[in-house]
Amino acid sequence: ALRPARRAMSSDARVAELDRRGYYVAVDVPRGATFALDTAEWTCDERFVGVKALTRGLHFVAVRDANERGAGERVGEFIDAAPGSVEIRRWDAAVETLGEGEGMSAEDAERARAATREGRAFDGGLAWYPTEVETRWMGLSGWITRDSLRRCGVDCGTRVVAGDPEAETRGDERGGVVPYFDNIQRAPTFTVNAVRKRPSGMTPAEVSAINIDANARLAHAVACFGDDGWRGLLGEFQLAFVLLMGLSSMAALEQWKHLAHVVCSCAETAVFDYPELYLGFVDALDAQLARAGEDFFVDDYTEDNFLRPCMVALMRIDVDDTPKREVTDMDVESTLDAISSKLAALARGVREKFDVDLIEEAREAKLADSSVIDAEEDAPVVVELSEGHYMAMNATDVDVESDAFKTDAESGAERMGWMRDGADVSS
Repeated sequence: ALRPARRAMSSDARVAELDRRGYYVAVDVPRGATFALDTAEWTCDERFVGVKALTRGLHFVAVRDANERGAGERVGEFIDAAPGSVEIRRWDAAVETLGEGEGMSAEDAERARAATREGRAFDGGLAWYPTEVETRWMGLSGWITRDSLRRCGVDCGTRVVAGDPEAETRGDERGGVVPYFDNIQRAPTFTVNAVRKRPSGMTPAEVSAINIDANARLAHAVACFGDDGWRGLLGEFQLAFVLLMGLSSMAALEQWKHLAHVVCSCAETAVFDYPELYLGFVDALDAQLARAGEDFFVDDYTEDNFLRPCMVALMRIDVDDTPKREVTDMDVESTLDAISSKLAALARGVREKFDVDLIEEAREAKLADSSVIDAEEDAPVVVELSEGHYMAMNATDVDVESDAFKTDAESGAERMGWMRDGADVSS
């Protein structure tokens, strides 16, 4: 069904708004097919030909046929909308999805674009891009860039499918090159080296270091995104979630889970090294959980119980534990305060929607850690004394007259040859 115009506007005002926005036109889409754009979705009828008034920037389109055999596989693509831009696609019944490229000759596509811009062709069958989707989509995709898409092999115009979660997903790490052909459906190729326990190209010592030190593992993950750094990591975190929601991609789910774990596992201390990363991460996670179903903490997506411990670790952040520095950076302090406020809001949202008290669980986890530390500090300390004697430092019943406390002369003990003063040990 088509959505009505979002607000009452004069004819001139509507034309002016459309000129500032973009179009996505999909002709010949069969009745009953599902058409999704960002977080909005339509069931197509004979009138539907796409969406108008797209905001500037990246958008994700996904379509799925519905026939006598049931729903088919979703196929998606990213587009980069600009003022006055018109993306033209035609349905191909032979492959039961959008045809290769534009699905028509270049001349026909250009005529359709011109008619859409100038003559408002298809206007009666174009749904308005919903106002409420704009803010929601920005929260889900604000860190995704063209570089994010290229890094994962799904640049604008590439037809994207869910992919195999068991497959190695970076061609450069399989020792070969992934061939690229226009118009071929492709699975995303995530930056798995950022989250592997044994990243390629690392020495055994380096592998041990990142598996022992969660902060070192995060630093390695950030470095895997090159000049984009933590921004690239956030972009891929969001991209994985978009493909999980848009295509039900299990490969995307795996990357999303691993990146969440890398960021959350050291949050308590790493937040002071990467405050902007954590500020963006909390915002991104909040937007994602708003899209998740109420059973997200217990359904198949999270059956290995990864999400709850991750979020508890995130809630252990205490900005008052800031390491002492000679010079106080007011920008950093402001960012940390914002993180604290956003974490509190995130915790409230999770409690209301999922009935999970993350703050209480984080408090209990800290108390448990403190108990372990106290127990280790109270344990007996064993030291090695001269001549190979040992004693427990907390011992209270010590016989000072025993042989253990006598000199060699008093005890009659005979030293080994290499123990004697002035012994020649060169032989």
